[in-house]
Formats: sequence, C-alpha cells, structure tokens
Amino acid sequence: MAWILGAGLLAFGSGASMAANPLSVWKERLFGERTIQSPIREASPEGVVLLGLKRPERLRIGPDADQRDFPKGKSRYREIELQREFEHVALRIQVLAQPNPKGRGNVVFNPIVYVIGDDDKVRDSKPADPLVLDIRPFKPTRLLACIPLDKVRRIAVATPESARGKSYESKARDKVKASSKDGFFYATDPVKVSLPYADTGDLIVEVIRADNKGEGC
Repeated sequence: MAWILGAGLLAFGSGASMAANPLSVWKERLFGERTIQSPIREASPEGVVLLGLKRPERLRIGPDADQRDFPKGKSRYREIELQREFEHVALRIQVLAQPNPKGRGNVVFNPIVYVIGDDDKVRDSKPADPLVLDIRPFKPTRLLACIPLDKVRRIAVATPESARGKSYESKARDKVKASSKDGFFYATDPVKVSLPYADTGDLIVEVIRADNKGEGC
C-alpha cells in the first residue's frame, strides 16, 4: 500500500490537499470522473480488445470467453492489444461488483495480468495487488488497481486459480460523513466487506503511457 500513499502525497503535496485522505486522493486522481474527451467505451463482447492510450474500455470476461492454461492456472480471459510495443505503461483496472448468481450479495473478478510476447508465450505476470475497495452511497461498488508494465504490446487479463473458492476481504472502514457533488449530505456506519471471487466479471481497463519504469500509478 506504500506506493499508493506515496503517489497521493507526491501529487498533492501542499495546502489543503495534504489534509485529505491520501487513499481518497489516489482514487480521485486515477479513477475520478471522466472528461468528455475520454468517455468509457464498450469493448466488443468477444475477441481481442484493441486499446488505445487514455481510452478506457469496459470489457466482460463471460462464461463463453476463451480459456487458456496460464502460469497461475487455467482461466477464462480477454486479450488486450496496444497499437505498438511500449517501453513503460500503467494499466488501470476497475473491477465492477456484479450480483451473485449463486446467492445473495455481489461477486467480483480477481484479475491477474499476463504480458504475452510475439511468440504467444507468457513473458511476465502481474497480480492486481493491492485491490482497493471503493464503496460509496449511490455508486456501484468496485475494486481498483494500477499495475506498471514494461515492454508490452499484448496482455491477457485472467484470474489466478488460487482465487477460486476465496473472497475479497476488506478491512473495517471507519464511519464516513460527507456531502455529495449534488449537495446531499450522507453518513455511513463502519463496514467490512466480503465479496466472493468469480470466474467471470466486468472490468474497466485503461492504459497510460509512463516515462520511466514503475511510474504511472
């Protein structure tokens, strides 16, 4: 979690910004409201997702998605292809909670990203760790992650076999009192969230170019 706190403090290092919760600052900086120039698009329901820089797309890994044996186990997946190989990028991922088809509550997808070479072999793997919970009144529940990647053109988004039968467990969140952008005041009680992991799910992905290794998040 240190890199999240560091990113927030570096980006907002003076005045009232320092008084803000660094984690909230990080969420808003990377996953805040979209500008009209970069709306979230719907990816094709199947096949390779051709993803441009700073062009977020919502994609689904459904029950009919392709399967493949990966280093962390067999999984359904979606492949993402960039316009060319980039030396350094950051992949921003939003995992959208979905109704549990087998019971009450919601489920989420636990992403792992595989970098694929031109020979179609997996060259590297990066789990979406940490996954940061974003749960607010009147907003869909989501898990957020940002993954730096190097020398990348093709990636596959899958889930590790170790996630099956497990759940995302959040730490207890403190009471929240705040006003929304529409002027309404709301308050929440302390909450601890458990979201079972599923083999399928909905995600929003966005690629940002970075100048140096490990940057962009």
